Amino acid sequence: MKRVTATLVTDGSSDKLLAPLIELLFSAHTELAYQVNCAEGLPPLSSGLTARIDSALALFPCDFLFVHRDAEGVEASIRQQEIETNWSNSQQTATLICVIPVRMTEAWLIANEAPIRAAVGNPNGDDPLSLPAVKTIESLPDPKAILFEALKVASGLNGTRKRRFNPHQFRHRVSELMDDLEPLRKLSSFRHLEAQIQKHLEPNQ
Repeated sequence: MKRVTATLVTDGSSDKLLAPLIELLFSAHTELAYQVNCAEGLPPLSSGLTARIDSALALFPCDFLFVHRDAEGVEASIRQQEIETNWSNSQQTATLICVIPVRMTEAWLIANEAPIRAAVGNPNGDDPLSLPAVKTIESLPDPKAILFEALKVASGLNGTRKRRFNPHQFRHRVSELMDDLEPLRKLSSFRHLEAQIQKHLEPNQ
Protein backbone atom coordinates (compact mmCIF):
# COMPACT_ATOMS: atom_id res chain seq x y z
CA MET A 1 0.00 0.00 0.00
CA LYS A 2 1.25 3.48 -0.85
CA ARG A 3 2.37 5.63 2.05
CA VAL A 4 1.89 9.39 2.04
CA THR A 5 4.95 11.27 3.25
CA ALA A 6 4.98 14.87 4.46
CA THR A 7 7.65 17.26 5.66
CA LEU A 8 6.94 20.29 7.83
CA VAL A 9 9.08 23.44 7.62
CA THR A 10 8.33 25.73 10.57
CA ASP A 11 9.21 29.27 11.59
CA GLY A 12 10.65 28.01 14.88
CA SER A 13 11.20 24.87 16.92
CA SER A 14 8.10 25.40 19.07
CA ASP A 15 5.92 25.28 15.95
CA LYS A 16 6.56 21.56 15.62
CA LEU A 17 3.28 21.26 17.50
CA LEU A 18 1.68 21.67 14.06
CA ALA A 19 2.70 18.11 13.14
CA PRO A 20 -0.03 16.34 15.21
CA LEU A 21 -2.66 18.63 13.67
CA ILE A 22 -1.46 17.71 10.18
CA GLU A 23 -1.65 14.04 11.17
CA LEU A 24 -5.20 14.61 12.40
CA LEU A 25 -6.13 16.00 9.00
CA PHE A 26 -4.48 13.11 7.17
CA SER A 27 -6.50 10.71 9.32
CA ALA A 28 -9.67 12.51 8.28
CA HIS A 29 -8.94 12.61 4.56
CA THR A 30 -7.08 9.46 3.60
CA GLU A 31 -7.11 5.77 4.38
CA LEU A 32 -3.49 5.50 3.28
CA ALA A 33 -0.66 5.17 5.76
CA TYR A 34 1.16 8.45 6.32
CA GLN A 35 4.29 9.84 7.91
CA VAL A 36 4.90 13.45 8.92
CA ASN A 37 8.47 14.61 9.54
CA CYS A 38 9.56 17.92 11.03
CA ALA A 39 12.48 19.21 8.98
CA GLU A 40 15.64 19.45 11.07
CA GLY A 41 19.09 20.81 10.27
CA LEU A 42 17.84 23.52 7.91
CA PRO A 43 19.69 26.75 7.15
CA PRO A 44 18.85 29.56 9.58
CA LEU A 45 15.88 31.84 8.95
CA SER A 46 18.33 34.53 7.82
CA SER A 47 19.23 32.36 4.81
CA GLY A 48 15.80 32.89 3.35
CA LEU A 49 12.79 30.68 2.80
CA THR A 50 13.88 29.33 -0.58
CA ALA A 51 17.09 27.94 0.92
CA ARG A 52 15.14 26.34 3.75
CA ILE A 53 12.64 24.79 1.34
CA ASP A 54 15.37 23.39 -0.89
CA SER A 55 17.21 21.96 2.12
CA ALA A 56 14.03 20.37 3.49
CA LEU A 57 13.26 18.70 0.16
CA ALA A 58 16.84 17.39 -0.09
CA LEU A 59 16.98 16.08 3.48
CA PHE A 60 13.38 14.88 3.77
CA PRO A 61 12.01 13.90 0.33
CA CYS A 62 8.23 13.82 0.50
CA ASP A 63 4.91 13.90 -1.29
CA PHE A 64 3.74 17.02 0.55
CA LEU A 65 5.84 19.90 1.83
CA PHE A 66 4.07 21.91 4.54
CA VAL A 67 5.58 25.39 4.85
CA HIS A 68 4.56 27.31 7.95
CA ARG A 69 4.52 31.05 8.42
CA ASP A 70 2.60 32.81 11.18
CA ALA A 71 0.52 35.71 9.93
CA GLU A 72 1.65 37.89 12.87
CA GLY A 73 -0.66 40.75 11.95
CA VAL A 74 0.05 40.54 8.22
CA GLU A 75 -2.75 39.51 5.86
CA ALA A 76 -2.76 35.74 5.32
CA SER A 77 -2.84 36.33 1.56
CA ILE A 78 0.49 38.15 1.80
CA ARG A 79 2.05 35.26 3.71
CA GLN A 80 0.62 32.87 1.11
CA GLN A 81 2.19 34.91 -1.68
CA GLU A 82 5.50 34.99 0.20
CA ILE A 83 5.56 31.19 0.49
CA GLU A 84 4.49 30.65 -3.11
CA THR A 85 7.12 33.06 -4.41
CA ASN A 86 9.87 31.20 -2.59
CA TRP A 87 8.36 27.92 -3.74
CA SER A 88 8.52 29.00 -7.38
CA ASN A 89 12.26 29.56 -6.92
CA SER A 90 12.79 26.12 -5.42
CA GLN A 91 13.22 22.60 -6.78
CA GLN A 92 9.48 21.85 -6.48
CA THR A 93 9.68 18.08 -6.11
CA ALA A 94 6.58 17.83 -3.88
CA THR A 95 3.11 19.33 -3.48
CA LEU A 96 3.17 22.60 -1.53
CA ILE A 97 0.79 23.12 1.39
CA CYS A 98 0.81 26.53 3.09
CA VAL A 99 0.26 26.59 6.86
CA ILE A 100 -0.69 30.10 8.00
CA PRO A 101 -2.24 30.40 11.47
CA VAL A 102 -3.55 33.89 12.18
CA ARG A 103 -1.16 35.68 14.55
CA MET A 104 0.55 32.51 15.85
CA THR A 105 0.20 28.74 16.01
CA GLU A 106 -1.14 28.79 19.57
CA ALA A 107 -4.36 30.32 18.23
CA TRP A 108 -5.36 26.86 17.02
CA LEU A 109 -4.78 25.33 20.46
CA ILE A 110 -7.34 27.43 22.32
CA ALA A 111 -10.32 26.35 20.22
CA ASN A 112 -11.09 23.40 22.50
CA GLU A 113 -10.63 23.20 26.27
CA ALA A 114 -10.62 19.40 26.67
CA PRO A 115 -7.07 18.86 25.28
CA ILE A 116 -5.80 21.70 27.48
CA ARG A 117 -7.12 20.03 30.63
CA ALA A 118 -5.88 16.60 29.54
CA ALA A 119 -2.41 17.94 28.67
CA VAL A 120 -1.74 18.90 32.28
CA GLY A 121 -3.09 15.62 33.64
CA ASN A 122 -6.31 17.06 35.04
CA PRO A 123 -8.98 16.09 32.47
CA ASN A 124 -11.83 16.29 34.96
CA GLY A 125 -10.92 19.69 36.36
CA ASP A 126 -13.68 22.26 36.50
CA ASP A 127 -11.85 25.54 37.12
CA PRO A 128 -13.10 27.99 34.45
CA LEU A 129 -10.43 28.43 31.77
CA SER A 130 -11.96 31.66 30.42
CA LEU A 131 -11.16 30.72 26.84
CA PRO A 132 -12.37 33.24 24.26
CA ALA A 133 -15.30 32.53 21.97
CA VAL A 134 -14.02 30.66 18.92
CA LYS A 135 -15.29 33.36 16.57
CA THR A 136 -12.97 35.89 18.24
CA ILE A 137 -9.79 33.77 18.34
CA GLU A 138 -8.35 34.95 15.05
CA SER A 139 -8.55 38.59 16.13
CA LEU A 140 -6.70 38.11 19.43
CA PRO A 141 -3.30 39.83 19.73
CA ASP A 142 -1.65 37.19 21.94
CA PRO A 143 -3.21 33.70 21.84
CA LYS A 144 -0.03 32.24 23.31
CA ALA A 145 -0.57 34.13 26.57
CA ILE A 146 -4.17 32.92 26.69
CA LEU A 147 -3.08 29.31 26.17
CA PHE A 148 -0.41 29.51 28.86
CA GLU A 149 -2.79 31.02 31.40
CA ALA A 150 -5.40 28.37 30.58
CA LEU A 151 -2.81 25.62 31.14
CA LYS A 152 -1.94 27.09 34.54
CA VAL A 153 -5.58 27.23 35.59
CA ALA A 154 -6.31 23.77 34.17
CA SER A 155 -3.49 22.29 36.25
CA GLY A 156 -5.52 22.93 39.40
CA LEU A 157 -2.37 24.01 41.23
CA ASN A 158 -2.35 26.74 43.83
CA GLY A 159 0.15 29.08 45.46
CA THR A 160 3.84 28.39 44.97
CA ARG A 161 3.26 25.30 42.84
CA LYS A 162 1.16 27.32 40.42
CA ARG A 163 3.79 30.07 40.22
CA ARG A 164 6.45 27.46 39.41
CA PHE A 165 4.29 25.78 36.78
CA ASN A 166 5.90 26.03 33.32
CA PRO A 167 3.22 25.98 30.59
CA HIS A 168 5.78 25.94 27.74
CA GLN A 169 6.41 22.24 28.16
CA PHE A 170 2.72 21.34 27.77
CA ARG A 171 1.70 23.11 24.57
CA HIS A 172 2.94 20.32 22.30
CA ARG A 173 0.96 17.87 24.41
CA VAL A 174 -2.17 19.94 23.81
CA SER A 175 -1.63 19.50 20.08
CA GLU A 176 -1.05 15.76 20.44
CA LEU A 177 -4.32 15.34 22.34
CA MET A 178 -6.51 17.23 19.91
CA ASP A 179 -8.83 14.73 18.28
CA ASP A 180 -11.85 16.82 17.32
CA LEU A 181 -11.70 18.81 14.10
CA GLU A 182 -15.01 20.60 14.55
CA PRO A 183 -13.78 23.43 16.84
CA LEU A 184 -10.78 23.96 14.57
CA ARG A 185 -12.98 24.10 11.49
CA LYS A 186 -14.59 27.24 12.91
CA LEU A 187 -11.27 29.04 12.26
CA SER A 188 -10.81 30.30 8.70
CA SER A 189 -7.05 29.77 8.77
CA PHE A 190 -7.47 26.12 9.73
CA ARG A 191 -10.16 25.61 7.10
CA HIS A 192 -7.68 26.94 4.54
CA LEU A 193 -5.14 24.32 5.59
CA GLU A 194 -7.72 21.54 5.46
CA ALA A 195 -8.98 22.61 2.03
CA GLN A 196 -5.48 22.34 0.57
CA ILE A 197 -5.01 18.83 1.94
CA GLN A 198 -8.44 17.76 0.77
CA LYS A 199 -7.89 19.16 -2.71
CA HIS A 200 -4.55 17.48 -3.29
CA LEU A 201 -5.00 14.25 -1.38
CA GLU A 202 -8.48 12.86 -1.93
CA PRO A 203 -8.50 12.83 -5.76
CA ASN A 204 -5.36 10.65 -5.67
CA GLN A 205 -6.84 7.85 -3.59
